[in-house]
Amino acid sequence: MKWRSLLAVLLGLLMVGTLGDIPNIAVTGSPMNLSTDKNIQVPILPPNTGNIIVKTFTGKSSLRSAELFIQRYQDKLTLRIDFDEFNNATFVGIALRRLPTGAYVPLYYFGQEDRNLDVETLTRSFYSEASKFGDVPLEVTGALADEPSRNWKYIGGIRSIRTSLEIKTLKKDTVMVYNEIGGDFWVTSSTSGQYVYYVYLTHEAKVPKEKDFPGNFKVAVKEVKERVTVLNTQHAFIGLGNFRPEGSGSSSNPVITWGLNVGIDVNGRPLPNAQAGFSESYTKGLTFKWYTDDIDPNSEIQFEFYDLKKREWFGDSPAWGQIFISHPVVLVHVESGTPFHEGDIRIQAKSTFFYEDSARVCGLRYGGCVILHEEKSVDAPPIEFTVEMYPWFINRK
Repeated sequence: MKWRSLLAVLLGLLMVGTLGDIPNIAVTGSPMNLSTDKNIQVPILPPNTGNIIVKTFTGKSSLRSAELFIQRYQDKLTLRIDFDEFNNATFVGIALRRLPTGAYVPLYYFGQEDRNLDVETLTRSFYSEASKFGDVPLEVTGALADEPSRNWKYIGGIRSIRTSLEIKTLKKDTVMVYNEIGGDFWVTSSTSGQYVYYVYLTHEAKVPKEKDFPGNFKVAVKEVKERVTVLNTQHAFIGLGNFRPEGSGSSSNPVITWGLNVGIDVNGRPLPNAQAGFSESYTKGLTFKWYTDDIDPNSEIQFEFYDLKKREWFGDSPAWGQIFISHPVVLVHVESGTPFHEGDIRIQAKSTFFYEDSARVCGLRYGGCVILHEEKSVDAPPIEFTVEMYPWFINRK
């Protein structure tokens, strides 16, 4: 991944702090023009996290400033991204967790201001994620399926990459739906000399709750898809076997966990399992189907969740007002001898929504008043970005 040389001056654009010393956070460089004496209350942070650097960047220059900042750590990052691929972001949060080896495990957070999200809200959300990030165990011991137990090391996370779609109702109300994805990444070594990356994705298709629907309008998630592609196929491939969902199936419950058998470490903290379902897992009568497509068995896989339904007395209906979340898992094997044991992947996320609307409208074009009815499927803008993965000892200098 080629990183451009940036000439922007960093001074005045950064908001600096560490997790060990941030009682109040004043937003600077904000297009919202928050007053300098307005403090943002952040969540309580975990103990013993003075070795974590936290920075935020706001406004139109956020991506450029964030990229300029991260360049000083570039050769020591276990997880790298191309900031140019997140050009809709107006807020960037970065947390860097120093490792004993001198490398840094990063957390990247991207946000976009809209009518519901201002700088203060995004900052609170990022610091909440940074707090959890500081409490993630850096190492867990676990076994996948019938394999021997391994020591898995955490190498970073990506949060809140989001696109939105604005739907205009027949009564001219505006309804927003969202396509959002993030991920967490681990690495381990095998006896054969390979390095194996555990890629755990969180993909959310979001709609308003039914109580927030305007008039006779209603909307549901229709389908979600994720695709992971290995880019450096000359050195790496997607692992087969029981490490990820395969084939197809259906669920009669809101949440289903696929056949991933993950051992638990001595502290009771396992790697997260692949799963999918509606966010309100206690809600009865929600069903869905899933299909895994090995587009290329070695380098590309797609997960598809469809027929998201709610069972009614007189047949099934779309799952109106329900958020759908999927957590596919992909293992990427990097061959021994690969420079820096680098694994390169491309992640794609798509969400399709279905809505119905009815309204009484009047006018000359209708010759009076009529009842209009509309049913339509729409796609939120897709998300696509690349990730470079490295083990803990990456240090080119």
